[in-house]
Amino acid sequence: MPRQLVLFLLLACLGLPQAAFPAGADSLRVRTDRADCLYTLGDTALFKVEFPSSGSQFRLSYRFSADDARTLEQGVLESPRSGLTLRSSLDCPGFLRLDLRLYTGKDTLRAATSAGFSVRSIQPVGSRPQDWRMFWAQGLGEVTRVEMDPRVERWREQPAAGVIRYRVSLANVEGSRIWGWLSVPDGAGPFPAVVYIQGAPGGLEEYHTDPMEVYARRGMVVLAINPHGLELGREDSYYQSLMERGVPAWGPSQGADDPYRYYFRRVVLGAVRAVDYLCSRPDVDSSRIAVAGASQGGGLSLLTAAVDRRIRAVTVHVPAMCDYSGALVERPTGWPHLIPEDSPDPRVIRTAGYFDAALAAGMIRVPAFFTVSYLDQSCPATTVYSAFNSLRGPKEIVGFPNTTHPGSFVPENDSLLVHKLQDIFSRKGK
Repeated sequence: MPRQLVLFLLLACLGLPQAAFPAGADSLRVRTDRADCLYTLGDTALFKVEFPSSGSQFRLSYRFSADDARTLEQGVLESPRSGLTLRSSLDCPGFLRLDLRLYTGKDTLRAATSAGFSVRSIQPVGSRPQDWRMFWAQGLGEVTRVEMDPRVERWREQPAAGVIRYRVSLANVEGSRIWGWLSVPDGAGPFPAVVYIQGAPGGLEEYHTDPMEVYARRGMVVLAINPHGLELGREDSYYQSLMERGVPAWGPSQGADDPYRYYFRRVVLGAVRAVDYLCSRPDVDSSRIAVAGASQGGGLSLLTAAVDRRIRAVTVHVPAMCDYSGALVERPTGWPHLIPEDSPDPRVIRTAGYFDAALAAGMIRVPAFFTVSYLDQSCPATTVYSAFNSLRGPKEIVGFPNTTHPGSFVPENDSLLVHKLQDIFSRKGK
């Protein structure tokens, strides 16, 4: 749908609310006239720009885009006055992003902000394949036929008192195993439980997995799994050698031309196997099992919750893998941006339909909690809302204005997901 952009340059301050700028006093700064950066269609957003004063010539470039995808308006201002205001709007639900660059001699200052318009009306571009249920039912049958073969070892390095840690591996499809850290609170239980799926931090961190024992300290059994099916708890030199040999290879694109060979099929079924294991433990309340994760782990959590009806809650932080088909209509897409914009392969488009977390969200009827960062270029806000709005059950979302993808990964947000899951399970127990 075309968007009409109205841009005015107002060279005087328009009395905007004195909300804090996202950057320090000595940098290029921009903010909207609303602290939450949220508007409805028909509104006009005001963007106030301030920057260090300079007696020399300089240029300010601006670019308005549909959440960093399609460019809507761009230009260059010669030596503008600090305190100018840009005015803009959208004519369909989405996020309007403003990127600025200030060129002063050899220095270039950058700033950005984003405004959401009628965000609760954003919908995914694509639709689930007609055989989506059958595809995943076949996968569930496949993993069921594999003996679980749990190998559980009390780990040599234990956390502080109150939690016991185990290293766990479970047999998965395709002759693989899924590895994870199991953290169990003191006591007999039965406890609620969560499968926590790791994101994609890159480098050596790709081979490690945070045990996420914060869940256990809040009275939940947590099995934190690594998606790649690699042994946990080895020395860094072992993982360094794997990384140098390209193991695992670039997983998010492996087998993308065939949904049955696609890399993440094994990973989702591995998460289902983790649920199998939790349900087999006498200290777990199988009526209170959740799945949680961030970024890559968030997208995989949505897929797992859609596939496995034993999941009773899902909590995700800036989930990836949402709205892949956005690339076909110049809308943003979530990591790993499976469908290329320039030369989309029909086979990859077909595969994407089975692994698009925004489409899978339409199958989720259990309570869900989301977070979304408005300046996220890995998991754009438009794509996260396309998933959130597709959910069929009770739901809540918390937005982080002027926050990037890396900037959202702070301990407070881990605690937020844990707290929200506690709330969901406490309501379920009443």
